[in-house]
Amino acid sequence: MLVSLLSSMTLQAETLSSPSLSENLQQLDQRYRALSFELYQHYVDPDGGGMGAISGPMRLETLVGPMQLEIKVRKYLQDDEPIKAIATIFQNKELVLKKVKRSTILGFVELMLDHNEWQMANELYEHVKKTGLAFQVTNTAYLFAKFHFRRNEWALCLSALQQISKGKISAAHMDFYNLMYGVSLQQEGHYADAIEYYRLITPASEYQLYATLNEVGSQLSRDGALAQAQQLKAHVANEMLPMPDEMRDYLTLVAGYHFLENKEYVAAREVFGRIPMKSRYFNRALLAVAFAATRQALYPRAFSYTTILKLRGSTGLAADEAYLLSAYILAKSRRLQAASTAYSGAVDYYSERIKSVDNFLNQELDSESVFDLASDINLMREYPEARSLFDNMKHLGIFLVRSDLFVQDRDYYQQIRELYSDYTIIVEEMVKTYMVKRRGHLENYLSQSRFGLIQMFDTGVKRDD
Repeated sequence: MLVSLLSSMTLQAETLSSPSLSENLQQLDQRYRALSFELYQHYVDPDGGGMGAISGPMRLETLVGPMQLEIKVRKYLQDDEPIKAIATIFQNKELVLKKVKRSTILGFVELMLDHNEWQMANELYEHVKKTGLAFQVTNTAYLFAKFHFRRNEWALCLSALQQISKGKISAAHMDFYNLMYGVSLQQEGHYADAIEYYRLITPASEYQLYATLNEVGSQLSRDGALAQAQQLKAHVANEMLPMPDEMRDYLTLVAGYHFLENKEYVAAREVFGRIPMKSRYFNRALLAVAFAATRQALYPRAFSYTTILKLRGSTGLAADEAYLLSAYILAKSRRLQAASTAYSGAVDYYSERIKSVDNFLNQELDSESVFDLASDINLMREYPEARSLFDNMKHLGIFLVRSDLFVQDRDYYQQIRELYSDYTIIVEEMVKTYMVKRRGHLENYLSQSRFGLIQMFDTGVKRDD
């Protein structure tokens, strides 16, 4: 979410989130935090007796010195044993609070946040606030802001940023601090304030590109001016500006849609033409080019684009819409016999697609199928607020893989499996919600195709074919 351009309505063919989803995600997140904290507490004996519930690999020693503790934690992390690293800190919490350096505690806070060990992270933060220097408190608050930023929790990110003393933040962190502020404000709809933060980022910063693009995005979201669309076009066309290919393609699509909205069809077609065939956005770009050519009355060219799109064999929304647009183009070309055939074919196509979606919605999915579909759909783009879901599932997966660490306590193992299963159910619901919305689009296209077919039987219409 470094680039947080707010898509035009044309781009919003993707699923929007619902209050119930957000509530479910929050409840699951709270369950995860409570369970993981309880698990670590259960397996840590604060009187130094070790992991009393089990024997073997989770029996940790109580350490006597801060250096020994730091070395132990670092070694576990190097060995890809985050459970043991976190458990070691739990086991030796009194040592951490009494003798460990604040700079080391900051590292422990970051580890806890990386694994959503929220309660311990907060305990350590409170300790830093009570005993640390101002810059240490600021740096800890900065870690919490990064945590919320990664999870797309914009209001919480802003709240954490407001706890930072700007005069105490290091120069190395300042540019990302301003970027987080700008993106969070932009996502909350405060475009003018967001722009002010973007302009604070230093020209030589690695975040300058993101700041510039987001500033343009804020201006586009605010007034949709052609000047900003031209500016965005210039940035994405500049191959000297390093950015991931997917980001460049996405921003190119956004620029193209703004040209379309402003009826700048030549510019729109030129911009969309920059998106390569290998891009996940190519189909949408091709559909948009066909639409622009139709608006220019370049019907043969527009029809060739929709034909290519249909032949690509995709079941995405762009390919679906191509069947309706093809028939419309033929009708506008006065090729009414061909248009009648195309509208009839579109009716058949959409009817079959709706049946296919209905069959999917009525079937039971196993977890492997759910996550294959989630990957294909790219649920992270469809549901940006679901970042916590996928992070927590990854952490639960680590618990399950390392279940030998607490195998003698089946109750905790079962709770972990149940929570993972509940997360899987949410993912399935998200996939199915997405498919329900897809069905709505298909029904709309089917209705328009039927209406177009009826129009072809109007005896007052002069036929050219």
